[in-house]
Amino acid sequence: MRSGAMDTLNGLRSDDGGARRRASIGAFEEHAGGSAGSLVSRGRLVEQLRGRRIIPRDITLLLVAVLVASAVIFALPLGRRPFDNQDEARYSLLARAAVEHGQWILPRVRDEVYLNKPPLYFWTVALFALPFGTVTDATAPIASVVSAVVGLGAVFAIGRLLWGPGAGLAAVVILATSPFYFFMAHQVLTDMMLTAWLSWGLYFYLAAGRMRYAMKPLVAFYLCTAGGLASKGPAALMVVLAALVATVVADGWRGIRRLRLPLGLGLIVLTALPWILLYVLQGERSYGRSVVMKEYVLWYFASSVASRLGALLGHFGRFLPWGFFLLPAAWWWARDRQEGRTRLLVWAGTLAAVLLVSGEQRARYFLPLWPICALLVADFWVNGAERAHLLLARTATVFLGGTIGVAIYVIRGFASGSAAVFLPAGTAERWVLSSALVAGAALALLSLHRQQSGAVAAGCVAAGLGVVLAVTAVGYPPRFARAHDFPGAARRVATRLEAADPLLAYPDASLSWDFYLRRPVRELEDEGEAMALLAAAPRVRLLMRAGDWYRLKRQANPAWRTLDEGQVGRRHFILLGACGSGEVCDP
Repeated sequence: MRSGAMDTLNGLRSDDGGARRRASIGAFEEHAGGSAGSLVSRGRLVEQLRGRRIIPRDITLLLVAVLVASAVIFALPLGRRPFDNQDEARYSLLARAAVEHGQWILPRVRDEVYLNKPPLYFWTVALFALPFGTVTDATAPIASVVSAVVGLGAVFAIGRLLWGPGAGLAAVVILATSPFYFFMAHQVLTDMMLTAWLSWGLYFYLAAGRMRYAMKPLVAFYLCTAGGLASKGPAALMVVLAALVATVVADGWRGIRRLRLPLGLGLIVLTALPWILLYVLQGERSYGRSVVMKEYVLWYFASSVASRLGALLGHFGRFLPWGFFLLPAAWWWARDRQEGRTRLLVWAGTLAAVLLVSGEQRARYFLPLWPICALLVADFWVNGAERAHLLLARTATVFLGGTIGVAIYVIRGFASGSAAVFLPAGTAERWVLSSALVAGAALALLSLHRQQSGAVAAGCVAAGLGVVLAVTAVGYPPRFARAHDFPGAARRVATRLEAADPLLAYPDASLSWDFYLRRPVRELEDEGEAMALLAAAPRVRLLMRAGDWYRLKRQANPAWRTLDEGQVGRRHFILLGACGSGEVCDP
């Protein structure tokens, strides 16, 4: 198997032979460069001219090995990283309602029917948890891990379609070793599933363009859009706009008719009707007013960022270290135009524009752009090694210098604050991460100088980053758990509660309390209700922020006592109530 894999890599890399063979290849590329539909066949002929043969079975084995390794690394934090994000706790509670209480249709959170997001994602979370019979912080993230691996498969398919299997494999390892993609892969959020759907939608759109907009890939594109819509909501529809813009740029205005928009929109509506009708026909909340207008329209147009350009740069900064190669790649793109790459750039630009209009600039909203960025970087590494070798080599040299600087930063341990939990703590861990990062960059540069191989060079960088992420996946969850110990805090609070005792909170309480306590928390609506409750003798347990309790304590009935307190993340909580006989309470 190993020799087959090496033969495959050799088949994907440039030949070191004489100038005559390279001249033959260059003449062929110049002759074929004007044909947008011959990229894959051109790559195959180039490989034949080099005297290399790619074995499909070995390509498959390499891809499977990368996907399995990625899945393992993505899954390492499961069950070891508690939910601190309220949205993660919410989707897990919705899945728990389905698995443990049979509430698959219109489940409730804190006694309120949940309509803000479509049901496909938390249904999927529930389905993966069914074999275990319960939804925990170990089973709930499985859906996101699977979605992340499915997204890697889509990236390979797109890369192979546009530039051949070498670019496809390079794009997979680039995306798999992107730190932000890794962190999102084990979070219980809809964004990874949306990204997987939209990535496969992009593949089927590009395949349709190659097949003169044949019916089957177009139907698959619209069904993937419908899957994204059922996972996260209207955000998925931005790919329809992206397809329109990319088609106009590539084929002119007449190309729009080839997209069969009436058929596609009809398919999307038809597949969405079952869950939309459930949401519209329930009688507790107005789906139009409370969700469509408030959660979608007003949320989208609300402005909460000072500079959208600054926000965009910050988001693309999360694609580091691979994002470093986008700038020199852009210089090369202007001089080496390809239709497939142009469609990718237009697609990415349209999505970025739609996302930038939104007033909410959360980093995870931009996750659907990362597969496209990985493909563009892979194109630079694999095809740039052939046609812009000097530029790629110089960029790799600067990158090596940057990794050395990062390694020094990591070894010295300058990081502090909440982000410190994600960075190595011990000396040995720091040296392993730093050495892997620098070694990967150095081997990549050596590969470019000796072999002129972009695929292998990108694999060297990815291997170093893979070691970094594997060590991080093992080391950061315990540090995160100590800083965000909701399970431990919930166990302490639970000892102060009777089964029938209600638990109230002011001014708010994370849904993580509900998840780990396995009981709903009722939030008080305003300070007036909180003051009225505190003025009377305590009959319930009340969770408060420490600052609010110290501010309202003078107006409270003296019978209210501190039963427990602690720090969870940046939140200092206090549990208040009456001190029972035999209990130890603070004044």
